[in-house]
Amino acid sequence: MKNMPVLLTFDVDGEMIWRCRDPENADRPVTLSLGHYGLNCGLPRILKVLKKYDAPATFFVPGMTAEMFPHVLPGIMEAGIHEIGHHSYSHTYPDKFPSGEAEAEDYAKASRIIEPVIGKKLKGYRSPAWEFSRSTLDILEDMGMEYSSNMMGSDRLELLEIFGRKSDIVEIPIHWILDDAAFWLYSVRIAGKCMQPLSAVEDCWIKEFDGLYEEFLEEEENGVDSDIVFVLTCHPQVIGRPSRMTVLENVIRHINSCPHVEFVTAGQAVADYKRRHGITK
Repeated sequence: MKNMPVLLTFDVDGEMIWRCRDPENADRPVTLSLGHYGLNCGLPRILKVLKKYDAPATFFVPGMTAEMFPHVLPGIMEAGIHEIGHHSYSHTYPDKFPSGEAEAEDYAKASRIIEPVIGKKLKGYRSPAWEFSRSTLDILEDMGMEYSSNMMGSDRLELLEIFGRKSDIVEIPIHWILDDAAFWLYSVRIAGKCMQPLSAVEDCWIKEFDGLYEEFLEEEENGVDSDIVFVLTCHPQVIGRPSRMTVLENVIRHINSCPHVEFVTAGQAVADYKRRHGITK
């Protein structure tokens, strides 16, 4: 029996989550400092926990974050096991670009900044808004992206299909229930948000894992080559508080106690999926 892939993913937005929501936040240093906390405090804590469990992860970094805070990419890559993913340049929501050309240039700019630092081509894309424009898929194909991690219609790795179009891009499924921001992202600039208890979030994430793991084992035992995958999405400025890091570590520890699981990067999960399904592109 093969192992179920477990993907720990982190959106290292820094200031960008606030700048893209409201350009006037560029003049609000307290609001921007929420993003600085993620880079200065949250990210080192995350890397420390991942090192403790020898767990590779995928970090989606906006080009502007990499540009403004040049220590971020080398800090992530120092461990030698993590992957950097594409997260646009400006963290602009795809449907807010004035044109497909503007969207494509934003993504190209991010690649020009990040790829020389990491020494390799970016393979995967996560939208700043977990949404596509009508142009996004064409842009990703032109860029040679191998995977996307944005859709919520499945628990399985599968080929991306939107607007009635099939592609050769592998989709890594996500969901708000496995995103720390849905539970904890809060500021006076975000109306209607309240912070959830630590125990409730930990229980939710563990139960989500347990349910997927049970289905994965059942399929494998019945001779099905299962494509079920567990994907957790976190943000250093959100999960990186000391109390919340205990939740992340407890979830990792629980998963690590199961015999048929493997922590992998998004790129590793996609490579295995392609190999098993005979996809050569």
